[in-house]
Amino acid sequence: MPYRSDDPFLVLLKSLSGKNVHFFPKSGNAGDGFIAHATYELFRSHGINFITHHQTDTVEGETVLIGGGGNLVEGRYNEVAELIRRHAEKNQIVLLPHTIVGFADVLAETHRNLTVFCREPVSYQMALLNGASPMQTHLSHDVTFFLDDDYFSRFFGRGEGILKALRTDGETTGQVKISEDNLDMSLSWNGDLWTSPDFCAHVTNSMAAFAAPFETVQTDRLHVSILSAFLKKNVYLLPNAYYKNRAIFEHSIRPRFPKVHFVDTSKDLNEWAPLSMPQLHYEKNASLVAELKSTVDVQKEQIEDLKIALERETSLRENAQRSLQLKRQRWEEKLESYRAALDALRAREERWEEKLESYRAALDALRAREELLTAELATREGQLAAVWHSTSWRLARPLRAIARRVPLTLRSRIRKILRPSA
Repeated sequence: MPYRSDDPFLVLLKSLSGKNVHFFPKSGNAGDGFIAHATYELFRSHGINFITHHQTDTVEGETVLIGGGGNLVEGRYNEVAELIRRHAEKNQIVLLPHTIVGFADVLAETHRNLTVFCREPVSYQMALLNGASPMQTHLSHDVTFFLDDDYFSRFFGRGEGILKALRTDGETTGQVKISEDNLDMSLSWNGDLWTSPDFCAHVTNSMAAFAAPFETVQTDRLHVSILSAFLKKNVYLLPNAYYKNRAIFEHSIRPRFPKVHFVDTSKDLNEWAPLSMPQLHYEKNASLVAELKSTVDVQKEQIEDLKIALERETSLRENAQRSLQLKRQRWEEKLESYRAALDALRAREERWEEKLESYRAALDALRAREELLTAELATREGQLAAVWHSTSWRLARPLRAIARRVPLTLRSRIRKILRPSA
């Protein structure tokens, strides 16, 4: 375990060993899935029995654990606040390590049955300034930091290139242009999705597998930077829309992950700090400011190199697209001629089918005619056979012989004489 056993969050987990809890993982993107996955791993390692719930569920008379994250931020998110309000009356509630801004009415519940864990000093001091009970409010770390350093060792390895994973939602500062190759992979999943430990594990591992082939990660997504830090990547963490990223970097990331650098893209280092906050956590010494400026200069040089590479790649891409378009046009022309020839063949086939059908009909008629003539011939042959075998035919043989010797003209006259008058 990377932190001392007397860390207040670890003390809580030990106290819950062998007990039953009702867990409400915070809804949100894949970063929240990573938090939920780390929480399930801690439950397993500490022997805590748990039942998971969606955000709309309600329980009574139970120990309720609400997943860690950055949702208790007044004026920006209120789902966790509503969840606490709904359960505050009849349950023992624990808010796992969170970023907290405002919500004095919710923090007042720490004087009754709410225990709060903050994941960085700014939220901790703000919670106390907003009236939270010092006995029920504790400073710890984001849940994901309680994983061992080699937890993602199966994804370790040298990488190449830069993964750009800047936010495209409401927490972006808008001070860094989103490039076309940016991939906000945290939004691949988003919603009240994290009640299944298996699903959380698969999502977390899929993000790790996606980031593994890269050497460098540029992001303002806190948990993309944390996951990349575990993967031993070169990480450049940019600010989000309020102090969260900077505060957690100073408190948890910087002391543990030397390959993670915070790049200040703002005009003023203190512009995210709440007005009521002491400047202790933001006004660093001159060496820190100089280091940050140096990092920014390096980043600027890298950006210029990337611009040149991008222009060259764009030119190559445009030429390839034009060549592909010409080839496609030629193939479409050939395809059109083939289609016309195929249509002509089909029309010809239809005409031959019509002729064949007429030939079949004529053949059927000839066959029927043949059958009639065959039947008639059989009848005639029968009649002829009867005549040939009759007595009159035999008796008339001498007369037939005489008749054959009579000239044809005489036969005709005899027939006319013998023919009955009309």
